[in-house]
Amino acid sequence: MRLAILLATSLSWLAVYGPARAQAPARPAKATAPVQGPVAAPVIACPSLANYRLLRREAPDEAAALARLADAKAEHLGCTAYPRDRVAALADHVALGGAQYDCLALQGTAVCQWTTAGAVDLPAPKPKPASPDRPRR
Repeated sequence: MRLAILLATSLSWLAVYGPARAQAPARPAKATAPVQGPVAAPVIACPSLANYRLLRREAPDEAAALARLADAKAEHLGCTAYPRDRVAALADHVALGGAQYDCLALQGTAVCQWTTAGAVDLPAPKPKPASPDRPRR
């Protein structure tokens, strides 16, 4: 008996309020800012080349490495994902174990950060002006 009363009450509630909810006007979608172009992925770098190599051994692809750095409980080994616009110049380059690495000079810090060679497209260095040949005395 209780089940029949509960079922009848539910059906009557649905008959009264169901169509009103279905006919409710939809909320307008929020306006989003237009995208100005593709967003460059951050560059993963570490102050220690050994730590960078360890991170990349444990998380070989970019997505896995970024996920590890996003996890507050994971060991980051001092590594960080930097926005590409913070890269000022190439400070150093090394080949080790068949792989090549770049140490990037970042704006706002004096310590270079190691990453895989070619991870950031840097402008070609400006050629030094040619010195005029002077006769030696």
